[in-house]
Amino acid sequence: MLPAVRRRALSLLLLLLAFACASPVAGPAVDAALWQQEASWLADPAREGRGLGTAGLAAAAEQLAAQFAAAGLEPGGPHGGWFERFRMPVEIRVAEQRLAIGDAALEPGRDYRTLLNSADGELAGPLVFAGYGVHDAETGWDDWVGVPADGAVALVLDGRPSGGQFADQRGAALGRRSVKLLAAREHGARAVLFAPGLEGDGDVGLEDPLGALPTRTSSGVVAFALSRAATERIAASAGLDLGALVGAAEKRFYPPLAAARVTGAVRIERRKGVVANVVGRLPGSDRTLRGQEIVIGAHYDHIGHGEFGSMRPASVPAIHPGADDNASGAAGLVALARAFAAGPRPARTLVFVAFTAEEAGLIGSARWVKHADASAISSMINLDMIGRLGDDGVTVFGADTATGFEELVRRAARQHGLAVKFEDGTHGPSDHASFEAARIPSLFFTTGAHEDYHTPGDVAEKLRPAGAARVLDLVSDVTLALANASERPVFAAEAPSSHAAGGAEGGGYGPYLGTVPAFGAEGVHGAKLAAVRPGSPAERAGLRAGDVIVEFAGTPVGNLEEFAALLFSQREGATVRIVVEREGERVETSAVLGRRR
Repeated sequence: MLPAVRRRALSLLLLLLAFACASPVAGPAVDAALWQQEASWLADPAREGRGLGTAGLAAAAEQLAAQFAAAGLEPGGPHGGWFERFRMPVEIRVAEQRLAIGDAALEPGRDYRTLLNSADGELAGPLVFAGYGVHDAETGWDDWVGVPADGAVALVLDGRPSGGQFADQRGAALGRRSVKLLAAREHGARAVLFAPGLEGDGDVGLEDPLGALPTRTSSGVVAFALSRAATERIAASAGLDLGALVGAAEKRFYPPLAAARVTGAVRIERRKGVVANVVGRLPGSDRTLRGQEIVIGAHYDHIGHGEFGSMRPASVPAIHPGADDNASGAAGLVALARAFAAGPRPARTLVFVAFTAEEAGLIGSARWVKHADASAISSMINLDMIGRLGDDGVTVFGADTATGFEELVRRAARQHGLAVKFEDGTHGPSDHASFEAARIPSLFFTTGAHEDYHTPGDVAEKLRPAGAARVLDLVSDVTLALANASERPVFAAEAPSSHAAGGAEGGGYGPYLGTVPAFGAEGVHGAKLAAVRPGSPAERAGLRAGDVIVEFAGTPVGNLEEFAALLFSQREGATVRIVVEREGERVETSAVLGRRR
């Protein structure tokens, strides 16, 4: 038997040879005109932006299944059908809202806005001022000391204190509303009224781009955002103005507000609906290798009328067609299915999956991976936004997830005269991340973001069919090489990558734990983990897929938003205590946070 180091070296050499020998063979070419036709159908306004819960998204699923069937694929979903259906939250909205200061009723939309992570229920209590609402042991800044918050309604300024200790990214995290709501809940406040700072635009505004995600859960505190005019009226009742409140908060002085009580009520309605992944299979030709699968995926959902995720919130509601994001990738999936089914069968089986609910947090791909036989999946190829090829060429994420991937892509790209740029596989949030978290080698091809991303301007007329065909021909070559290689790729455990921005030691943009959240988990109090990234601080701390984080750095965790807020309020290199629920038991551990690359 060869020593372990020599065995690994020989294995890597065989993989490199396998991919190198296969890469010069051209895969089947795609039809640019048919790709454009399919992408245009998916991006037509009749599809309603393919938003969750819309008839347009359901019609797109039926269309993709029909196209898979016409291409000659076999149904690949559960029970022999085309669809993997499941229920999930598809809409969140304010169903009831009332707010009054004393006898003066405030008007929703003009004076205040109810936050979608607000708790349900009625409220009645005194109004207290809690400065910026910051509670931070590291800097010693605590806006809640001496504030009679228990059962009260707290007026809290948006933003963060101006001191230098809050000027970095950690300070920005402490200024997030989600962190402040945690502190308010811990100090017993019944509700929070967020007031604009002096530099805000003064109106109640809209939710942040992802604030209206249908999977958003309650913060446990009733929460409103006030307009500047409403805040000034409240301050005036105590003989103050907004400037005086800001000045007091900077000095950590908390003047008493009007004695009038605050009353109100909130009811948040969450609607569930059925969504579906669309799955087709092309069985492999080799009796030995056909049991191994290559998944080719692309999400087909988008953000509907911009209810969540719009980069132009002032345009909401308006159809966001999602031509490039990601009608381009879904049409590419159909084009590749048609091309491969028409030619000689590859050795390994190809599984074509059009994922749903990517925009809501990779929910469709996470569900697919959860119910698939991961050991049978040799590799995954993801297509997301491939319709705007320009001078920058193609960006590829995940070449570092398996030895030989980068050279394979480079060789294929040279054959097509395409410029190619590689990025660290842990970046580029799209459906490949669900597979990478399950230790499946994954490649993600994209032509990149642009000014129309998540706006009503992402229309079919701006797609570039000739460029998309070149990208898909590159993907076809890579797919065929992987499908016919004598060896399957071996997942490479996470390690510093030369493709990461700033390199392994430079740059950085916040603390890194290495957990993959289970978006849309039902009936969970805490932050459930879908996976733990290999080689990450989370893995070293013993965290596992399925764990539910219920306490982080000494603070109880109620949902994913709170966990994210707490994580980003830490510093790189900090040791944090983590408590999880695992199979009915509480497990305590600690992790040393790394640097997010």
